[in-house]
Amino acid sequence: MNVLITGGLGWLGKALTEVVSRHHTVQAFDLESVEVPREDLDFHGEVTFGSVTSFEQILSSVKGQDAIIHAAVASTVVRGLYKPGDPVPVDVNVRGTYNVLEAARQVGVGRVIQIAAAETHVDHPPGVFVDRNTPYAGAGSIYDLTKRLQEEVCGWFVTLHGLNVITLRLGDIVDLERRRSKHGDEAWKQALADKSWIHRYDVGEACLRALEIEHTGHDVFHLVGAPSARRRFDVERAERVLGIELTSQFDPKE
Repeated sequence: MNVLITGGLGWLGKALTEVVSRHHTVQAFDLESVEVPREDLDFHGEVTFGSVTSFEQILSSVKGQDAIIHAAVASTVVRGLYKPGDPVPVDVNVRGTYNVLEAARQVGVGRVIQIAAAETHVDHPPGVFVDRNTPYAGAGSIYDLTKRLQEEVCGWFVTLHGLNVITLRLGDIVDLERRRSKHGDEAWKQALADKSWIHRYDVGEACLRALEIEHTGHDVFHLVGAPSARRRFDVERAERVLGIELTSQFDPKE
């Protein structure tokens, strides 16, 4: 299977590209230069530079693909630091998602996996259990707004154009093997304290399975590794349907 991964060189993209490329032919699509430093990438595949805000660039890369993993997002050095009035988050996260899905529609791509966000930072009312039918709400930040709009765009393309989209709602993305977060030690400690983390390579395995399972329409899966998250999010269904087992136990002091 030919798979395009947008944001394929980033913090999460590295894990997605490395895992998926072991089984499929991957083209990693990303910006040529970014503010956030990148890690070395261990994969055999193609790298294409461009922006999801350019429909022509993303359409060119989508041609010849069987599936798309859309992980591109407006990135910041400091976690969640989107400034009011800054057009970039909406342009990249929302218009970029529209461009990816419209390109998929025009080319006839069979499946799109949308990387979304779980509301691990939201204080849900007692007894509320978040499953695939629970709309994404967020806590009021610009980031949360753009992530909700991404899901709305996905639903629009599924309903009106018959695209097949799998949405993966992720907790705070960390690397359990390296004991670190993209945003540094404080973000790593906060993810552990909030019990909101997900191992980035577990997300890669989830994407791999999401590419291969039988699926039509739009479905939503929650991926949060922290054991206590299972009381708030329907993680069990994600593991069962995708056939994965998230890393839930590790020693943060090692």
